[in-house]
Amino acid sequence: MSAHPSSARRSRTLSLASTAVDMRVSVHVAELDLIVNVDVSPDCTVADLKAAVACEFPDGDPRDITRAKVLKDAKQIPDASSLRDAGVVQDDLLIVSLGASGGESIASADARALAADGSAVDAQAMMESFRGNAGTLEALRRQGGSELVDCIEANDVEGFQRMMREMRKRMLAAREQEAEEMALMTSDPFDVEAQRKIEERIRQEQVLGNFATAMEETPEAFAQVVMLYVDLEVNGVALKAFVDSGAQMSIMSVTCARQCGLERLIDKRFSGIAKGVGTQNIIGRVHQAPMKVGEHFLPCAITVLEKEQDMDFIFGLDMLRRHACSIDLRKNALVIGSVDVELPFLSESEIGKTAQEAFQGKAPEAAISTPSAAVPTPSAAVPMPSTTPSSSSAHDEEKIARLTALGFSRQQVIDALNATSGNEEFAGALLFG
Repeated sequence: MSAHPSSARRSRTLSLASTAVDMRVSVHVAELDLIVNVDVSPDCTVADLKAAVACEFPDGDPRDITRAKVLKDAKQIPDASSLRDAGVVQDDLLIVSLGASGGESIASADARALAADGSAVDAQAMMESFRGNAGTLEALRRQGGSELVDCIEANDVEGFQRMMREMRKRMLAAREQEAEEMALMTSDPFDVEAQRKIEERIRQEQVLGNFATAMEETPEAFAQVVMLYVDLEVNGVALKAFVDSGAQMSIMSVTCARQCGLERLIDKRFSGIAKGVGTQNIIGRVHQAPMKVGEHFLPCAITVLEKEQDMDFIFGLDMLRRHACSIDLRKNALVIGSVDVELPFLSESEIGKTAQEAFQGKAPEAAISTPSAAVPTPSAAVPMPSTTPSSSSAHDEEKIARLTALGFSRQQVIDALNATSGNEEFAGALLFG
């Protein structure tokens, strides 16, 4: 046996070939940052290979390699299979996945054991286990367990046990309802009610399938879009202007108009009513205000609203067209064609939390009625679910199948299992919470 250490990982070379060396494979143990080069016969079994690799584990390491998974091209190879049967050839790289240590797994299982009524066998230990993992608590909140998380953070044992029992009851009730619906659908497939339920089930499966496909192929579509803001000055006052080509006219709140010294120039003959999600009074119009972009000054007409707006100033379509502007997303800039100036769009950190929250809870007014024209204001961005794709490799497919049969998507089930360290009962209770 000869050792060949590298700068990044520990590397060893073993030999399992009885006579001549038939081939050499590399085995990577990610958890130990260890690479073992093995001279091996193609007829060697995976179990024998694992035993040889275990010899290189540090003394006292509690992990049991006999329960580890050996992967080739992300597919597990059975222990009884030979390397030849598994398609392993010269210079192949095999991955050994150890998972959590035996001691860690047992401790985690004991801490999260559940009684028959759904309550925790050791509530204090379970809450301590959750409190030690901020990511788990956040996952519980996302899955609808905010009340349970509140009990954990307050160390409320009685409330925690009550919530656990309630979630268990809801899960059992859902399972009973599922069984009743299945019995109804199979007893008389020509029954109108049964057909309606079958149709709804198929529709739900198609929706969930479409969602899963989108999460797999275009996860970026679920991210929150950063709205388009630019830095400019109105009457010498620096503002972060929201660029909205869907707003027919440029709009400013009366508070912002006052800060910019424009209140005295408001022509109240152009008053009206803003209509959209709600209604809002239009005070009037400033026919011309100096707007500075870069080193250039441009005239800008502004409609002033009575109530406070989420955005102080909306740079609308009237000024975009008047100054031959174009929204260039490739350059990430607003191009002012009349003066040949590019204003870079602000990053999320530059916009600030308040401006972003304007699009997460409610929609601004969609249209404004004036004596002469209708003026739309920006349409709200649709809030997207905060979901993160996660791998199902750490969980038993049977658990996932049983929970998805209750009407939840595969991704929801995997998220719940991740949040509960693979505890099926607790994950089910969480999904129905």
